[in-house]
Amino acid sequence: KMSAWYARRIPLPLHDWPLAALVAAFLLPGLVGHDPWKTEDAIGIGVVHQMLSTGNWLTPTLAGEPFLQDGPVYFWVAAVFVRLLDFVLPTHEAARFASTFFVLLALWWIRLAARELYGRTEGDLSMLALLGCLGLMWHAHETAPDMAMIAGLAGAYYGIAITQRAPLRGGVFYGLGCGLAFLAKGLFGVAQPLLAALLVLLCSTAYRRREFGFAVATGLAVLAPFAAIWPFLLHSEAPAYYQAWWAWQIQNITSAPRWEYILDTAKTLSWAAWPAWPLTLWATWAYRHRLREPGYAVPFMAGLVSLVMLMFVESPDEMDTLVMLVPLAIPAGSAAVRLGRGAVNALAWFAIMTFTLIGAFMWLMWFAALTGIPAKLAANAHRLQPGWEMSVHPVALIGALALTAGWLILVFRSERSNLRALTHWAAGATLCWGLAATLWLDWIDHGRSYRSVAESLRAQLPEHYGCIESRGLRLPQRGLFDYHAGLETRRREVHGTTDCAYLLVQTSTRERAAHPGPEWVQVWEGSRPRDRERYRLYRRQG
Repeated sequence: KMSAWYARRIPLPLHDWPLAALVAAFLLPGLVGHDPWKTEDAIGIGVVHQMLSTGNWLTPTLAGEPFLQDGPVYFWVAAVFVRLLDFVLPTHEAARFASTFFVLLALWWIRLAARELYGRTEGDLSMLALLGCLGLMWHAHETAPDMAMIAGLAGAYYGIAITQRAPLRGGVFYGLGCGLAFLAKGLFGVAQPLLAALLVLLCSTAYRRREFGFAVATGLAVLAPFAAIWPFLLHSEAPAYYQAWWAWQIQNITSAPRWEYILDTAKTLSWAAWPAWPLTLWATWAYRHRLREPGYAVPFMAGLVSLVMLMFVESPDEMDTLVMLVPLAIPAGSAAVRLGRGAVNALAWFAIMTFTLIGAFMWLMWFAALTGIPAKLAANAHRLQPGWEMSVHPVALIGALALTAGWLILVFRSERSNLRALTHWAAGATLCWGLAATLWLDWIDHGRSYRSVAESLRAQLPEHYGCIESRGLRLPQRGLFDYHAGLETRRREVHGTTDCAYLLVQTSTRERAAHPGPEWVQVWEGSRPRDRERYRLYRRQG
């Protein structure tokens, strides 16, 4: 019996509980056990903190100032998770479960869309393609409103995909997806599925039927309350915020394309959308004569719209490029099924070798930091994070061992089929993220947490300090100083010179900090370990 069990191979693609276990292994590590870091995590947690502390859920704010870049829906969901979990988790950890919720929605809707367009196997592989995208790995574990937008786009494209079979259901999902994308990222989010539906109608004869028109009309009816209620309440209760939000939204998507931004976007997509983009690019070429068919018209028109919109964003960053993950992941599963054996073997072995070596190195470094052997590796770990002390958390260690065992079992016992490439890539990416979020979470947090800096700064201020003016303080730092120390600054870049008694200046080691003037005296300076950022606090004299 034992030999018969060992002889059985793991069927691919993964489904049922093995697939659910892989998704859980990807999403859960890294949500808890660390402070907010200087990424989207800091901004999102800062907005949620303000929403909960002020009771104002209508107008998102960051450190006392209007936050116009995103819509409110992600912050609402994150605040609900905080309320539900505040008896066991701090605010910053509970808020991250909003990303888990929205990423799960995105994975599920992409799976359904690909199943509708191609088949059951392709749907499972498309979900794995999104799961394995390197750009999603980090951001799926921080409080990032873009996760809600990705879910909205996936829901909208699933709705388009099923309109031929179920027009009413397709229209409802299309409208829900558009509404979610709008409340997540405003015009940048909702414009993509709206334009994609129009292009699909124009290029694909299969969608030029009354059913598709009915579905789109239904979707617009479902979208209407999403697009009207929150802006109407804004206009009634906070007209200044309403005008500023709309002005920022329009400006954000109407900038002239700049060559340097296009190059930066291409560079980011080259790694953030791997391995979905090479698979989709191959499918585009291989099936270039079938691009008017539903299975190719929907994702390719959606990808074209997203790519063009990225060129008109005012200053696209890494988060903006994540919109490409949905239209790239949907056809990736179909492409993976049809890859030749040579390409499958190359991608599968590349994944196995890459992630096995990275995982082994992470274990070796952890062992060195724990035991001091090899001494050089142990010294490097402590040199890169001065002041860090090694500690072993039993639950994290068990999780790391389980992830490693699961990876080895999958590599050695999975079927030798053409479907293993995406499975191995998604599982390998999950392994490396999981090891970083279990074995090395304390090490990473020691260098990225702002708690000690914020608390040190707060200790230099009297109980009633009036107000603090800031210069050069960026959005993540403003959110973190507010969250950790309750410090709201008035930015000189926005409000001009004020009469505040204190001034906080952010510079870097590469800059020579210009003294703010003879009326100011420096009372504090701080930074994180090995960080180029420097913070100086000045007090006004007289």
